[in-house]
Amino acid sequence: MSNPDKQQERLAEADLMRRVADRDHEAFAELSQKYSALIFSTAFKVLNHYEDTEDVMSEVLNTIWKKADTYHSKKGSLVTWICTTARNRAIDRVRSVQRRSALYDKFETKLEGDKPDARTTGREDLYRSDARQVLRSAVVALSPDQREVIELAYFEGLTQKQIAERIQSPLGTVKARIRRGVERLRVAINDRLKGEGQLLLNSVTD
Repeated sequence: MSNPDKQQERLAEADLMRRVADRDHEAFAELSQKYSALIFSTAFKVLNHYEDTEDVMSEVLNTIWKKADTYHSKKGSLVTWICTTARNRAIDRVRSVQRRSALYDKFETKLEGDKPDARTTGREDLYRSDARQVLRSAVVALSPDQREVIELAYFEGLTQKQIAERIQSPLGTVKARIRRGVERLRVAINDRLKGEGQLLLNSVTD
């Protein structure tokens, strides 16, 4: 592609993103149609999982809709920006799955350590199975915003200030999301495990 053609393409990309930033739904539909396949293929290379890739593609398109004004054509092409966004979000998804797996392992280890001996009754086995399901469903039931900050705080060990910088949100917003998320976990877990859920919550917040 010649330089004049490349420059023209950059101008067209910048114009498209300006219209998306101005909440032009037709522009966003145009962008989605043009780049969805690219987003999907980029994410699938990382995830190798169809449903997770579809989720990531939706997340990336949502991010573009919300943060179109952060794109600057002078820093690179729109294709590069979109591919980078898709790849980073896919990597975040992989890490999130790994963190959740580690969380469940941690909880099982804690339960094993609290038992007086290695033998278990059918009732204890049932409790551990139910408890794992309660933890899984409680975390998944959080709003995406709450789940994001709790994972960053408790599973990546970021400070609230670091989280605010990572997700580009005010510090007060991050604090509120963490507080509401932890309270929702507390209520959901204790309600379903009749007060024994504090053990589960400790495995999340220790």
